[in-house]
Amino acid sequence: MAAGAMLTREQLLRMVQLVEAVASRQGLDVDATIGFLQDAAAAGMQRPSYKSVTQFAAGMRAVRLRRNDALGTPVFRDPAWDMLLDLLVAGDEARPVSVSGLCHAAGVPTTTALRHVDRLETLGLLSRAPDPDDKRRFWVEGTPGTLERVREIVGRLQDEA
Repeated sequence: MAAGAMLTREQLLRMVQLVEAVASRQGLDVDATIGFLQDAAAAGMQRPSYKSVTQFAAGMRAVRLRRNDALGTPVFRDPAWDMLLDLLVAGDEARPVSVSGLCHAAGVPTTTALRHVDRLETLGLLSRAPDPDDKRRFWVEGTPGTLERVREIVGRLQDEA
């Protein structure tokens, strides 16, 4: 809101209703509720703001990789999910992904990653196509329905974060 701008009657009414609803849910009085809302707003302003679900997904992958490095890969592994996140980000960046690149994104041994690629393809979650310029390479894409479901899940995670 610009400096000196006044709230309309409707905006003030909505704010009063918000304070009353939060007070009721939190079991607080009005003053405590206003403090609660101030603290929540201040905390929200200190968090990074992601511009898109794709950027949030990329950040999620980076955090997962750091977590795996810190605590050990055998403790936490979800190669199929890491692959789907990589395909989501790559799709939005219009970046092609090779099978070997997808295996690398999974962060597991190549043989394990290839089993996951086969399983994801069998389930119809991704598709492979040969590279016409290099017969040794295959390109991988998430199927449209799959990437939309992954985007929806990541969006929910982003909302909850």
